[in-house]
Amino acid sequence: ARRELPNACPCTKRFIFPSSCYNADFMLHVFCRTIFDTNKLLEFAKLGCYLEYDLFGTEFLHYQFHPDIDMPSDNERIARIRMLIAEGCEDRVLIAHDVHTKNRLMKYGGHGYSHILKNIVPKMLIRGISQDKIDKILLANPKRWLTFK
Repeated sequence: ARRELPNACPCTKRFIFPSSCYNADFMLHVFCRTIFDTNKLLEFAKLGCYLEYDLFGTEFLHYQFHPDIDMPSDNERIARIRMLIAEGCEDRVLIAHDVHTKNRLMKYGGHGYSHILKNIVPKMLIRGISQDKIDKILLANPKRWLTFK
């Protein structure tokens, strides 16, 4: 069974949200690796944070900063995203594959840049996530987050 470690990521303990920041658009990507408590995830989403699930296509045995934490698989990431959608938080979800090294490219045996569109989106549809919600996560949410006002 997984357990949450409060200091699982060096970044985790740096986030303090003063009341003036509650409506700010923060993106915190440590959630998919270190926070497994549903209530805490929902609390951050309601504070206005984007919950970014990355490393799709990467299967690690454990989180590098804390070997006690098992890294989620693609299927587990999809299940978490489905839960967030069911709780009405689809406006706060972002996803990425984190292709940042040569071995992640298809030419060198990795999943490549197409993994989310070729493999993850069909799996999300099989798991009952509507195309409308997927489009929101893949298109509308990143567009909103990356738009400077």
